Amino acid sequence: MIFEVILNAIQAILFLALGFINIPQFPADFVNGINNIFDLIFDNLSMVSLFLPWSIITVGIPLLLVIINLDKLYSALMWILRKIPMIGMN
Repeated sequence: MIFEVILNAIQAILFLALGFINIPQFPADFVNGINNIFDLIFDNLSMVSLFLPWSIITVGIPLLLVIINLDKLYSALMWILRKIPMIGMN
């Protein structure tokens, strides 16, 4: 809940700060091309399931992302812990 409030506040600040920029719409052909690429990727996920069961894929992808970003997560956690004065970390 707190995370959602913080994100909404950041969004409101960004919209307020960057609201004067007028960005035109993407051309329809460009949007259709991107949609076709995403459809191609997500419609052919059955090819992946030939090699790996879905239970491994749904658990493995988030774990892989966490392992890849473990150093950044550790740094963020240590930064947060250093901000708590009762812990006494320097």
